[in-house]
Amino acid sequence: MTARRLADPGGSMRKTMAVAAIAFAIAFSSPVRATNGMRMIGFGPVQDSMGGAGVALPLDAATVATNPAGLLAVGHRLDAGGTYFSPTVEYAATEPAGSGGSYVMSSASQSSDFGASFIPALGYARPLSDRLAMGVGLYGAAGMGVDYGRNLYGGVTKSSYLQARLTPGVACKLMDGLAAGVTLNAMYATMSYDVAGGMGLPARKEATALGLGAVVGLQYAVSPAITLGAAYETRSWFQDFEFDVPAHAQATPSGMVSFPGGKEKLAFDQPPVATLGIAVRPVEKLVLALDGEYVFWSQTNGKDQPKVSNGQATGAMPFDMSWDDQLVVKVGAEYAVTPAIRIRAGYDYGKSPLDAGRAFENLAFPAIAEHHLTAGVGVDVARWTVNATAVVVPEAKLSGSNAAQQGIASYTTKMSQLALDLGVAYRF
Repeated sequence: MTARRLADPGGSMRKTMAVAAIAFAIAFSSPVRATNGMRMIGFGPVQDSMGGAGVALPLDAATVATNPAGLLAVGHRLDAGGTYFSPTVEYAATEPAGSGGSYVMSSASQSSDFGASFIPALGYARPLSDRLAMGVGLYGAAGMGVDYGRNLYGGVTKSSYLQARLTPGVACKLMDGLAAGVTLNAMYATMSYDVAGGMGLPARKEATALGLGAVVGLQYAVSPAITLGAAYETRSWFQDFEFDVPAHAQATPSGMVSFPGGKEKLAFDQPPVATLGIAVRPVEKLVLALDGEYVFWSQTNGKDQPKVSNGQATGAMPFDMSWDDQLVVKVGAEYAVTPAIRIRAGYDYGKSPLDAGRAFENLAFPAIAEHHLTAGVGVDVARWTVNATAVVVPEAKLSGSNAAQQGIASYTTKMSQLALDLGVAYRF
């Protein structure tokens, strides 16, 4: 480590935290959208360009969020960027024959008006010695939502969930070739939804919750050409979202019913995630990465989840997402065209975890994207690097019905996505 790298640590840290404060404000100016379930495929332009693969291949400071053991490999650097995220979401649905129009469904397609989002990514990594490194990041980590102006249950259908993470972490060298790391996830999330105003159900206005979790990771260099990685993200424990629901009269299959209202609580944790990865350098200029990620959605979004408290007083509709666990495969490649220019490409696939029989939940939270195609470039200019990435998600479609419980005889929801990342890195 050079003397220049050790100079003025307080000044560089103060600058990093100032940028973090700005990014934190931006993070909650617009919602993130669903990719693998409701999780983003990666953090920042470099991870996105590799299809999210990188648990064994740390390329920038965002490794603090995915595998903190990689902090020892990225040096002293600051990575800042943002993603322009534009989904296209629509649905069509019909009510059961002979229902008399009680739910006012429409067979015509409705497009969501949510629009595009800006998702920040900020990471800082610093070696403290030849055996110890630290890092911190701020990332938009998960989210989903729609904004349909009419027709589902005779009123608007709006939903929004978003989550950001502050990720301080540390890594240490255990022995030659083997490193371990741990990151604390300090999280902040918001949620709101308005899904059945035509039936008299009041909107659940925006509520917030704080959460805690952690990521532990290992990285092992088998040889100069092969590196293995493993990471485990714990369950993210959140406070309940609390909604103040007023007294109201609400349409039910048996007629109008009055509800006294009150404070409604929604438990909405995020699931554990286990990842294994390998990075291989077959030739000097080329490196390949493969990750296998398992998301335990059934623990937090499975059968009869999320849980609602005091729903009898507030008239809450049954909330059963019934998501399955999800296996995600991520593949990425980076090739050095010149010493200063690297091109990257990747692919991410995760079968949608949704249960087609949960019609209402799938229209309000259509996390159906499966295939992600990515490409990017990194260009070095002295100590700076400019990274740019594009992520394309071809149209995914889900169809089903739930006439008996939800009055939806049939439905189809569709989603496609385009994301454009731009970021800069500075190597101290």
